[in-house]
Amino acid sequence: MKFSNRIWLYVSGAAMMLGACTKDFQDINTTPGLPVSAATGPLVNGVISTMFLLGQEQAAVHNEWYYPVTQLGSIAGSSGYLVQNGANDLWTDYYNTLQNLNVIQDQINAYSGDKEEMNNVQAITYILRAYKTFRMTDQFGDMPYFGAARAYSNNSSEFRPIYDSQQRIYDSLLVNLKWASTHIKTGSATTAAGKPYVTLGSSETFFNGNMLLWQKFANALLLRQAIQMVEKDPATATPYIQYALSGVPLIEDGEDVGMWPGKMLKVLTDSRFWAFSSHRFLRLSTTVWNMMATDKTTAGIFDPRAKLFFETNQAGNWAPLGPAAGTDPTNPYQDKRDADITNKDNCIYSPFNYYLVRDLYYQPEVMLSAAEVHFLKAEANARGLGVTKNMTTAGTEYTAGIKSSVNFWYNIAHNTNVTNDNWAAVAPASPTDAEMNALLTNTKVAFTGTDDQLLDKIYAQEWLSYFRQPWLAYNLWRRTGRTPRDGNPNQYMNFNRLQYPESESIDNAANFKTQVAAMGGNSTTVKVWWMK
Repeated sequence: MKFSNRIWLYVSGAAMMLGACTKDFQDINTTPGLPVSAATGPLVNGVISTMFLLGQEQAAVHNEWYYPVTQLGSIAGSSGYLVQNGANDLWTDYYNTLQNLNVIQDQINAYSGDKEEMNNVQAITYILRAYKTFRMTDQFGDMPYFGAARAYSNNSSEFRPIYDSQQRIYDSLLVNLKWASTHIKTGSATTAAGKPYVTLGSSETFFNGNMLLWQKFANALLLRQAIQMVEKDPATATPYIQYALSGVPLIEDGEDVGMWPGKMLKVLTDSRFWAFSSHRFLRLSTTVWNMMATDKTTAGIFDPRAKLFFETNQAGNWAPLGPAAGTDPTNPYQDKRDADITNKDNCIYSPFNYYLVRDLYYQPEVMLSAAEVHFLKAEANARGLGVTKNMTTAGTEYTAGIKSSVNFWYNIAHNTNVTNDNWAAVAPASPTDAEMNALLTNTKVAFTGTDDQLLDKIYAQEWLSYFRQPWLAYNLWRRTGRTPRDGNPNQYMNFNRLQYPESESIDNAANFKTQVAAMGGNSTTVKVWWMK
């Protein structure tokens, strides 16, 4: 695998190097090339670029663990990938990024003009910080945050930061997101003093300066994370849910948020396809198949996404694999299929669709979809979270979520036409009204039953919509315990978090020791704060 060059920092905020010791520690922290004096715009774009998924993150964490844990996929063999390798990459990447976010914040704080002029830049910074940090703390739990990634200050007291509670981190990020939402200015608005707001303009690579989309992203992220913690701290979460559902703009159909490689001139050479071809063992699970088809025939498929997400095996059969139920040593994700798409290496069980994982240029890494917003609104209405309970509205949002997910994936299939992946030429036509009706009226999908059964259906369809966002399915499973299951293999039942890197026990020894003692061990069985 080819990894991109990185600035290697001490993993909790102070710079490190192989064999590092305290000698010349201050020099180490003035890392050559560190953009401490770079302009804000390039720094923001640098942070945005880190939101692409990492190779080891996908192979060792997603494919090896999150897919089988959530049963969005099954594993047909032992890949040899260690989850800790992916966790280590996530940790290093995050603290590198947090350092740049801190530098941007310093620049905002040092702005010599009217501070209000920086509101839009501040909002973007808060949103990026929130997205990156929520993803980390949701996977690791407590972590160094408030005092972390400040080694560039050359203050030795900041080299080894303490661990902060997930609750405190959540509280801070939610406050910042609400601030961002309420302070973003769109169009040609000016400050109270009549001055224009500082803008990053179209050079900003995520939304190209569209502040309304930034605002929608902030509000949708606020809704996601407030619902994530509502069981644990309803008093704090509920006002944020109320705000997000009060009519403020949210991500809508066709505005799905993600990292689009082509738009950002990125080729995913060490990421998606590498993660599948080198891991090789991910297969269609019986759990997913049972939510999409009545039997193992093509005629039995009632969810049109099944034909996009998966393929038949080499024999031409739909062959789902149960959790920890069989082996398949073949590799249907090899690039020899570029020349002969039918050569699936004699795979026994149905693989993920080659066209879905092969693309390096076009298909996005989805971050927050319109379908997710619909399902969050459906749950809120079904449970009376932040709004008066209304099962009719819940059903409307539920149906809209399913349609949004189907339309999104068919749009991706019909527009993927890049080197080695002309999915558009072979993808099935968009489902007809009759086919969509067959999906929405199937007994596993139809919004009928008791309120409790309806909530389970909301969770099931939300879970399925996260097919290429397994970390969100993992969050949903840990939060609710109510996503579809086909048995519970022992090795996956209590996988509740990622472990801190071993390097923390060396480079941040005292704080690491205190944290691990307080939480009862650096174990994957330890629950993060917001879990029931």
